[in-house]
Amino acid sequence: MSSFIVDESKFMISDEESNAFFTSEYKLASGIVIGELEDESDSWQLYISADGRHYILAVLPELHDKWVASRLLKDRDFECIEVDSRKIYLLFSSSVHRVTRLTNIRINKSLRYAYALFSAFIHTRQLDLDSNLRDGLYFESRSVILPTYSLVGKVSDRCLFENALRGKNDPEKLTAPDGLNDSVSYFYFRKCLTEHGFTLNENEPLFETGEIVDDFLLGEESNSMITAPLIIRDHYQLFDTTSDSYILMIDSLWGEALISTNIVNQIQMNSFPINSKRYFVLSFKKDQIIECMNDRHGGLNKENAFELTEAIRRTRTLLPECDLTSALYIQKLGYLLPEKFTNADNTNDRDLLVDCLTYGPFAMAPLMDDINHDLVTILVHQ
Repeated sequence: MSSFIVDESKFMISDEESNAFFTSEYKLASGIVIGELEDESDSWQLYISADGRHYILAVLPELHDKWVASRLLKDRDFECIEVDSRKIYLLFSSSVHRVTRLTNIRINKSLRYAYALFSAFIHTRQLDLDSNLRDGLYFESRSVILPTYSLVGKVSDRCLFENALRGKNDPEKLTAPDGLNDSVSYFYFRKCLTEHGFTLNENEPLFETGEIVDDFLLGEESNSMITAPLIIRDHYQLFDTTSDSYILMIDSLWGEALISTNIVNQIQMNSFPINSKRYFVLSFKKDQIIECMNDRHGGLNKENAFELTEAIRRTRTLLPECDLTSALYIQKLGYLLPEKFTNADNTNDRDLLVDCLTYGPFAMAPLMDDINHDLVTILVHQ
């Protein structure tokens, strides 16, 4: 057998024979350059942009038409182009957010990630009760799981959610749907997370799923609804919506403290009464990071890692004794919002930044060591 030689060239696929929709470094009209092919199937291909800032999901007309017909997406969400006389529909996402096969998701102890996935299940089933999601694509920025309509066997939604919580070597659950016992309700979601060792805040969400929130989204399209909470803390709650914005609800105690520090100003925050209590309201587009520093989820790339560094430095300059280890980072504001403003036990921002740059999570791949060094240098020489 030692003399048996395989001619590997007979098994290699040349560029001419490749099924990729795009050639290398294909430039779109928007200026975005198509980079590496991340994943693919017969009817879709997932690319990353050359600069690492975008995911580009390219789909054939059959998928586009089904997703639009089911109202999972709108036609205006896509960019339509022709490549080699073939019509291709493009769907874009910031690399801050996940775009991946549902079966590839691992929550990895991120409560924020678990809430985001739960929101996508809720939103998807509001619009499409029956499609099999086992072969679905999780598109976080749209809060949706997009079915791909393959012939793979149907699996319970509850099993699909629990599979995202399993460890690296745990077997996949493949239980078939069972009527009402299949839905991922808020009660089931919390029960499941508790069983997997997550610590949950006991406060009830200020909004219910399906509640119209147009009053809180000034200038957005009408009939925007709550899908699910994303963060629940003692003084604030972040909600996902069917629009392209999040809603942040801040109680009056924390809100007034933030205003007094000049991190935010009253002009930015509208005030609304809910359940006889006053709350400040902020809305933010989904294409940027908003998360707790002790429950990070947004993917880091070179640009937003630099913005995080500047936000830490800027916040520390304004509040020298605040605790940033559990602060709420809002990329749009350029600040971290601490819950503890003075006498913090830990003000070592270098360790906090190094932890972010070392462990991510990252948009594409871990940041290069030279970039990490430069960012830490910026922070410590403020």
